Amino acid sequence: MLTLSSKIEFVKFLKEKFLGKHLKCIEVLCVIECTMDFGLVADIDVSDDKVSVWGNDSTVFWIKLDDIINVDYTPRQEDVCLEIEAKNEVKVLFYIDE
Repeated sequence: MLTLSSKIEFVKFLKEKFLGKHLKCIEVLCVIECTMDFGLVADIDVSDDKVSVWGNDSTVFWIKLDDIINVDYTPRQEDVCLEIEAKNEVKVLFYIDE
């Protein structure tokens, strides 16, 4: 679980890195894998200890901050700009068009 300062750093990173940018996709790896084509990030908000990333077309990805185990801001995988490890062996990969 992230500390309060780590949560603040995570939300700050999301806003600086993604707000107004075009997310190529978000890939969720767990028991069932899925890839979500995302598009332009219109808003990022925090409410009830949950961070939401909103797309221009009302697409939304959200995750509870308390479920996050680790955040890798410099992942080694090609084209991945952020990697999140969460409870229940969930991994989330963010791809951005630069």
